[in-house]
Amino acid sequence: MLRQKLLFIAVLGWLNAQSQTFELFHSISTERTYEVCSADDVCLTIHLNFYSPEVIDYGNTPYFFVSGWREIHDTEDRHNLVGIYNPIESMVLFVPQDSLITHIGLDSELNINFDTTKYDERFFFSLKENGQHAVWSHDEKETYLNAIDFDKDNVFHTILLNTTDQLSSENQAIDLTDLVIKPFGNNDIFLEDFNVEIYSYDTDSVGNIHVLLEVTNEYVIPSSQSSGGLYYILLDPFQELKSAMYLETYKQGQYISIPDQGFIHPDKKRFLVISDWSDSKTIGSFYIEKSSVEVEKEW
Repeated sequence: MLRQKLLFIAVLGWLNAQSQTFELFHSISTERTYEVCSADDVCLTIHLNFYSPEVIDYGNTPYFFVSGWREIHDTEDRHNLVGIYNPIESMVLFVPQDSLITHIGLDSELNINFDTTKYDERFFFSLKENGQHAVWSHDEKETYLNAIDFDKDNVFHTILLNTTDQLSSENQAIDLTDLVIKPFGNNDIFLEDFNVEIYSYDTDSVGNIHVLLEVTNEYVIPSSQSSGGLYYILLDPFQELKSAMYLETYKQGQYISIPDQGFIHPDKKRFLVISDWSDSKTIGSFYIEKSSVEVEKEW
Protein backbone atom coordinates (compact mmCIF):
# COMPACT_ATOMS: atom_id res chain seq x y z
CA MET A 1 0.00 0.00 0.00
CA LEU A 2 2.79 2.46 0.93
CA ARG A 3 4.62 1.65 -2.28
CA GLN A 4 1.47 2.37 -4.30
CA LYS A 5 1.00 5.73 -2.57
CA LEU A 6 4.61 6.71 -3.25
CA LEU A 7 4.20 5.67 -6.88
CA PHE A 8 0.98 7.71 -7.15
CA ILE A 9 2.72 10.80 -5.72
CA ALA A 10 5.64 10.37 -8.13
CA VAL A 11 3.32 10.01 -11.14
CA LEU A 12 1.27 13.02 -10.02
CA GLY A 13 4.41 15.11 -9.72
CA TRP A 14 5.61 13.97 -13.14
CA LEU A 15 2.28 14.84 -14.79
CA ASN A 16 2.30 18.23 -13.08
CA ALA A 17 5.83 18.96 -14.31
CA GLN A 18 4.98 17.87 -17.86
CA SER A 19 2.16 20.42 -18.03
CA GLN A 20 4.29 23.39 -17.02
CA THR A 21 5.74 26.15 -19.20
CA PHE A 22 8.44 28.60 -18.14
CA GLU A 23 9.12 32.28 -18.82
CA LEU A 24 11.59 34.80 -17.40
CA PHE A 25 10.42 38.17 -16.11
CA HIS A 26 12.44 41.17 -15.01
CA SER A 27 10.96 43.38 -12.33
CA ILE A 28 12.37 46.74 -11.28
CA SER A 29 11.02 48.71 -8.38
CA THR A 30 13.30 50.70 -6.13
CA GLU A 31 12.07 53.48 -3.84
CA ARG A 32 14.39 56.28 -2.71
CA THR A 33 13.97 59.57 -0.86
CA TYR A 34 16.14 62.65 -1.40
CA GLU A 35 16.48 66.07 0.26
CA VAL A 36 17.31 69.15 -1.83
CA CYS A 37 17.65 72.82 -0.92
CA SER A 38 18.07 76.12 -2.76
CA ALA A 39 20.54 78.90 -1.95
CA ASP A 40 17.80 80.78 -0.05
CA ASP A 41 17.09 77.71 2.12
CA VAL A 42 13.93 76.49 0.46
CA CYS A 43 14.11 72.73 0.99
CA LEU A 44 12.14 69.90 -0.56
CA THR A 45 11.75 66.17 -0.10
CA ILE A 46 11.67 64.17 -3.34
CA HIS A 47 10.42 60.58 -3.13
CA LEU A 48 10.85 58.42 -6.24
CA ASN A 49 10.04 54.91 -7.36
CA PHE A 50 12.31 53.67 -10.16
CA TYR A 51 10.93 51.10 -12.56
CA SER A 52 11.47 49.82 -16.09
CA PRO A 53 9.32 48.61 -18.96
CA GLU A 54 8.56 44.89 -18.95
CA VAL A 55 10.16 44.56 -22.40
CA ILE A 56 13.87 45.37 -22.30
CA ASP A 57 15.74 46.57 -25.39
CA TYR A 58 19.34 45.61 -24.75
CA GLY A 59 20.54 47.65 -27.74
CA ASN A 60 19.42 51.01 -26.38
CA THR A 61 20.93 53.30 -23.77
CA PRO A 62 19.81 52.32 -20.23
CA TYR A 63 16.89 54.35 -18.89
CA PHE A 64 14.30 54.04 -16.17
CA PHE A 65 10.91 55.58 -15.56
CA VAL A 66 10.25 57.25 -12.22
CA SER A 67 7.15 58.34 -10.35
CA GLY A 68 6.63 59.74 -6.88
CA TRP A 69 6.04 63.05 -5.16
CA ARG A 70 7.75 66.23 -3.99
CA GLU A 71 6.98 68.12 -0.80
CA ILE A 72 8.16 71.58 0.29
CA HIS A 73 9.39 71.48 3.89
CA ASP A 74 7.24 73.04 6.63
CA THR A 75 4.21 73.14 4.31
CA GLU A 76 1.47 70.79 3.21
CA ASP A 77 2.41 71.42 -0.43
CA ARG A 78 2.86 67.93 -1.90
CA HIS A 79 2.47 67.10 -5.59
CA ASN A 80 2.95 64.02 -7.75
CA LEU A 81 6.02 63.57 -9.94
CA VAL A 82 6.70 61.64 -13.14
CA GLY A 83 9.87 61.52 -15.21
CA ILE A 84 12.81 59.72 -16.79
CA TYR A 85 16.17 58.73 -15.31
CA ASN A 86 19.06 58.32 -17.78
CA PRO A 87 22.03 57.02 -15.76
CA ILE A 88 25.18 59.14 -16.01
CA GLU A 89 23.23 61.67 -18.09
CA SER A 90 20.23 63.24 -16.37
CA MET A 91 17.12 62.99 -14.24
CA VAL A 92 14.09 64.96 -15.47
CA LEU A 93 10.99 65.23 -13.30
CA PHE A 94 7.62 66.88 -13.94
CA VAL A 95 4.72 67.92 -11.75
CA PRO A 96 1.84 67.30 -14.19
CA GLN A 97 -1.00 69.76 -14.39
CA ASP A 98 -3.32 66.85 -13.64
CA SER A 99 -2.37 66.27 -10.01
CA LEU A 100 -4.13 62.89 -10.02
CA ILE A 101 -1.51 61.38 -12.36
CA THR A 102 0.62 58.99 -10.32
CA HIS A 103 2.38 56.98 -13.01
CA ILE A 104 3.67 57.14 -16.56
CA GLY A 105 1.55 55.45 -19.19
CA LEU A 106 3.29 53.52 -21.97
CA ASP A 107 2.23 52.74 -25.51
CA SER A 108 3.21 49.62 -27.41
CA GLU A 109 6.53 51.16 -28.50
CA LEU A 110 7.52 52.08 -24.93
CA ASN A 111 7.04 55.80 -25.47
CA ILE A 112 5.88 58.06 -22.68
CA ASN A 113 2.35 59.17 -23.43
CA PHE A 114 1.86 62.09 -21.04
CA ASP A 115 2.19 65.61 -22.43
CA THR A 116 5.48 67.08 -21.17
CA THR A 117 4.42 70.55 -22.35
CA LYS A 118 1.66 70.65 -19.74
CA TYR A 119 3.26 70.72 -16.33
CA ASP A 120 3.29 73.02 -13.36
CA GLU A 121 6.90 72.35 -12.34
CA ARG A 122 9.99 70.82 -13.85
CA PHE A 123 13.15 69.51 -12.18
CA PHE A 124 16.29 68.96 -14.23
CA PHE A 125 19.31 67.26 -12.67
CA SER A 126 22.45 67.00 -14.81
CA LEU A 127 24.50 63.95 -13.83
CA LYS A 128 27.44 64.50 -16.18
CA GLU A 129 30.97 64.72 -14.81
CA ASN A 130 32.10 68.29 -14.14
CA GLY A 131 28.64 69.49 -15.05
CA GLN A 132 26.32 68.41 -12.26
CA HIS A 133 23.66 70.97 -11.47
CA ALA A 134 19.95 71.09 -10.66
CA VAL A 135 17.26 73.55 -11.77
CA TRP A 136 13.73 73.75 -10.41
CA SER A 137 11.37 75.58 -12.81
CA HIS A 138 8.22 76.80 -11.05
CA ASP A 139 6.00 79.87 -10.70
CA GLU A 140 7.52 81.32 -13.91
CA LYS A 141 11.02 81.34 -12.40
CA GLU A 142 14.05 79.09 -12.03
CA THR A 143 15.57 78.10 -8.72
CA TYR A 144 18.96 76.40 -8.49
CA LEU A 145 19.13 73.43 -6.13
CA ASN A 146 21.99 71.38 -4.80
CA ALA A 147 22.81 68.49 -7.13
CA ILE A 148 21.84 64.88 -6.33
CA ASP A 149 24.00 61.95 -7.37
CA PHE A 150 21.25 59.56 -8.51
CA ASP A 151 23.94 57.22 -9.88
CA LYS A 152 25.35 56.63 -6.39
CA ASP A 153 22.67 54.11 -5.44
CA ASN A 154 21.86 51.20 -7.70
CA VAL A 155 18.41 50.56 -9.11
CA PHE A 156 17.81 46.98 -8.02
CA HIS A 157 16.09 44.50 -10.25
CA THR A 158 14.55 41.09 -9.73
CA ILE A 159 14.69 38.09 -12.07
CA LEU A 160 11.70 35.76 -11.78
CA LEU A 161 11.22 32.34 -13.35
CA ASN A 162 7.49 32.27 -13.94
CA THR A 163 5.88 28.84 -14.29
CA THR A 164 2.40 28.19 -15.62
CA ASP A 165 0.55 24.93 -15.10
CA GLN A 166 -1.41 24.45 -18.32
CA LEU A 167 -3.77 21.97 -16.66
CA SER A 168 -4.86 24.29 -13.86
CA SER A 169 -3.75 27.70 -15.25
CA GLU A 170 -2.00 28.37 -11.94
CA ASN A 171 1.12 30.57 -11.91
CA GLN A 172 4.12 30.43 -9.64
CA ALA A 173 7.13 32.73 -9.60
CA ILE A 174 10.56 31.59 -8.43
CA ASP A 175 12.98 34.39 -7.50
CA LEU A 176 16.32 33.65 -9.16
CA THR A 177 17.87 37.09 -8.65
CA ASP A 178 20.60 36.33 -6.12
CA LEU A 179 21.36 32.99 -7.73
CA VAL A 180 21.79 34.27 -11.28
CA ILE A 181 23.60 37.51 -10.47
CA LYS A 182 26.03 35.90 -7.99
CA PRO A 183 28.72 35.06 -10.60
CA PHE A 184 28.90 38.75 -11.51
CA GLY A 185 29.09 40.17 -7.98
CA ASN A 186 26.38 42.19 -6.26
CA ASN A 187 23.13 43.47 -7.67
CA ASP A 188 24.89 46.61 -8.86
CA ILE A 189 24.69 46.42 -12.65
CA PHE A 190 22.25 48.01 -15.05
CA LEU A 191 19.52 45.63 -16.17
CA GLU A 192 20.06 46.67 -19.78
CA ASP A 193 23.64 45.39 -19.56
CA PHE A 194 22.58 42.12 -17.96
CA ASN A 195 20.92 39.61 -20.27
CA VAL A 196 19.38 36.34 -19.11
CA GLU A 197 17.30 34.06 -21.31
CA ILE A 198 15.94 30.52 -21.12
CA TYR A 199 18.03 28.25 -23.36
CA SER A 200 15.84 25.17 -22.78
CA TYR A 201 13.99 23.16 -20.13
CA ASP A 202 13.08 19.47 -19.81
CA THR A 203 11.38 17.12 -17.39
CA ASP A 204 12.94 13.73 -16.57
CA SER A 205 11.20 10.41 -15.88
CA VAL A 206 10.67 11.13 -12.16
CA GLY A 207 9.36 14.67 -12.65
CA ASN A 208 12.51 16.69 -11.89
CA ILE A 209 12.70 19.85 -13.98
CA HIS A 210 15.98 20.81 -15.67
CA VAL A 211 16.24 24.48 -16.67
CA LEU A 212 19.18 25.90 -18.61
CA LEU A 213 19.69 29.66 -18.76
CA GLU A 214 22.02 31.75 -20.92
CA VAL A 215 23.47 34.67 -18.96
CA THR A 216 25.70 37.51 -20.16
CA ASN A 217 26.92 40.68 -18.53
CA GLU A 218 27.81 42.85 -21.50
CA TYR A 219 29.28 46.28 -20.85
CA VAL A 220 28.70 49.09 -23.35
CA ILE A 221 32.46 49.20 -23.98
CA PRO A 222 33.74 45.59 -24.09
CA SER A 223 36.27 44.96 -21.37
CA SER A 224 37.62 42.16 -19.20
CA GLN A 225 34.48 42.59 -17.09
CA SER A 226 32.25 41.33 -19.92
CA SER A 227 31.47 37.65 -19.41
CA GLY A 228 28.73 35.08 -19.63
CA GLY A 229 27.82 31.45 -19.54
CA LEU A 230 25.21 28.80 -18.80
CA TYR A 231 23.27 28.42 -15.56
CA TYR A 232 21.91 24.95 -14.90
CA ILE A 233 19.04 24.78 -12.40
CA LEU A 234 17.43 21.57 -11.09
CA LEU A 235 13.93 21.74 -9.59
CA ASP A 236 11.97 18.90 -8.04
CA PRO A 237 8.45 18.13 -9.38
CA PHE A 238 6.99 20.68 -6.93
CA GLN A 239 9.40 23.43 -8.08
CA GLU A 240 11.69 23.40 -5.07
CA LEU A 241 15.31 24.19 -5.94
CA LYS A 242 17.50 21.09 -5.60
CA SER A 243 20.78 22.31 -7.10
CA ALA A 244 22.31 24.94 -9.38
CA MET A 245 25.58 25.29 -11.28
CA TYR A 246 27.06 28.16 -13.27
CA LEU A 247 29.47 27.42 -16.11
CA GLU A 248 31.36 30.42 -17.52
CA THR A 249 31.73 29.90 -21.27
CA TYR A 250 32.68 33.43 -22.31
CA LYS A 251 35.17 35.94 -20.93
CA GLN A 252 36.10 38.99 -22.97
CA GLY A 253 39.62 38.72 -24.36
CA GLN A 254 40.22 35.21 -22.96
CA TYR A 255 37.81 32.62 -24.32
CA ILE A 256 34.46 32.05 -25.98
CA SER A 257 32.34 28.97 -26.83
CA ILE A 258 31.13 27.93 -30.28
CA PRO A 259 29.07 24.93 -31.53
CA ASP A 260 31.10 21.96 -32.77
CA GLN A 261 29.75 21.69 -36.32
CA GLY A 262 31.45 18.34 -36.83
CA PHE A 263 29.67 16.66 -33.91
CA ILE A 264 26.43 14.91 -34.94
CA HIS A 265 24.17 13.33 -32.33
CA PRO A 266 20.35 13.04 -32.14
CA ASP A 267 20.13 14.32 -28.55
CA LYS A 268 23.44 15.97 -27.64
CA LYS A 269 25.09 19.20 -28.74
CA ARG A 270 28.84 19.69 -28.35
CA PHE A 271 30.50 23.05 -27.82
CA LEU A 272 34.15 24.00 -28.12
CA VAL A 273 35.75 26.63 -25.90
CA ILE A 274 38.35 28.53 -27.90
CA SER A 275 40.88 31.13 -26.78
CA ASP A 276 38.91 34.09 -28.07
CA TRP A 277 39.12 34.93 -31.77
CA SER A 278 42.86 35.60 -31.91
CA ASP A 279 44.20 32.09 -32.55
CA SER A 280 41.02 29.97 -32.24
CA LYS A 281 42.88 27.39 -30.19
CA THR A 282 40.55 24.86 -28.54
CA ILE A 283 41.06 24.92 -24.77
CA GLY A 284 37.95 23.08 -23.57
CA SER A 285 34.62 21.49 -24.48
CA PHE A 286 31.22 20.61 -23.05
CA TYR A 287 27.94 18.91 -23.99
CA ILE A 288 24.31 20.00 -23.64
CA GLU A 289 21.73 17.21 -23.47
CA LYS A 290 18.11 17.62 -22.36
CA SER A 291 18.86 20.95 -20.67
CA SER A 292 21.77 19.51 -18.67
CA VAL A 293 25.45 20.43 -19.07
CA GLU A 294 28.35 17.99 -19.01
CA VAL A 295 31.94 19.26 -19.11
CA GLU A 296 34.09 17.11 -21.38
CA LYS A 297 37.36 19.05 -21.01
CA GLU A 298 37.82 21.79 -18.42
CA TRP A 299 39.29 25.12 -19.49
